[in-house]
Amino acid sequence: MTSILVYNRLQVSYSCHVRRYTHSLKAQLMPPQHPSKHLEGQIDKSSPLPYHYQLREIIRSEIVSNRWKGGDQLPSENQLCEAYSVSRTTVREALDALVSEGLLTREKGVGTFVADPKFMETWSGSTIGFSDSITKQGYLIETKVLEMASAVPSHHVRDELRLHSDDKVILLRRLRFIMQQPILVVHSYIPEKLFPNLYDIDFTRRSLYQTFRTDYGVHVSRVKRSIEALAAEEGVAELLQVNSGFPVMFIENTAYSQHNTPVEYYVAWRRGDKSRFQFEYSLTPENS
Repeated sequence: MTSILVYNRLQVSYSCHVRRYTHSLKAQLMPPQHPSKHLEGQIDKSSPLPYHYQLREIIRSEIVSNRWKGGDQLPSENQLCEAYSVSRTTVREALDALVSEGLLTREKGVGTFVADPKFMETWSGSTIGFSDSITKQGYLIETKVLEMASAVPSHHVRDELRLHSDDKVILLRRLRFIMQQPILVVHSYIPEKLFPNLYDIDFTRRSLYQTFRTDYGVHVSRVKRSIEALAAEEGVAELLQVNSGFPVMFIENTAYSQHNTPVEYYVAWRRGDKSRFQFEYSLTPENS
């Protein structure tokens, strides 16, 4: 029994040393390159924007554009200082902010690396859809339409959309990609009577809320939304290219127009390892 325990401890210790050695060896073998060859953009010394903010946005642009991928090592702090003629404090402040956002990770004694990307969606007082939120960060969204058809709604969908018993809905099933990775499966239910000719829209190229605004004069002014952690069932897992049981965020949403009319009810499954949500609230004086 003692020999087995000793062997297991040695095995764990060996694995940890091998992993650290591999990262160190990779850093040593990587030919030293000047960061200006990798980072596009320059710090504008005449701008009122702080230097650390400008450097942070330059690095963010490299990550968002996918020029730097998950696992890529950043230039050292000294190299960044030299390339941009800024202090080490400025560099650290920029890197710290990106680490806090989850875009970068640090390994002690090894360096700073690009993290596997998580895509943040902001939920705030200003109602905004998935496409608007993600594209504002500079990411390109691709959409595959899985199905678009007339359907008889379930009792729950009918209640959420305040429909009559004989009303039908447009079922729009989509798979959304960011940086060519499947991130979101969404099933939208839209009152058919409110949106004639919606079937003619190419939703591989346009967002639903954008279509509501530009083609029908309908502005989503309020949403009721819930989020829950679930294990992915087989069909969803296959679309998201993960294993069954993989953690996903299940989102339920009812959207209302400027006239307080329900215009969409959707359910969505979003990859848990690629998701981050930010909530913003404005408090009234009596609640602050």
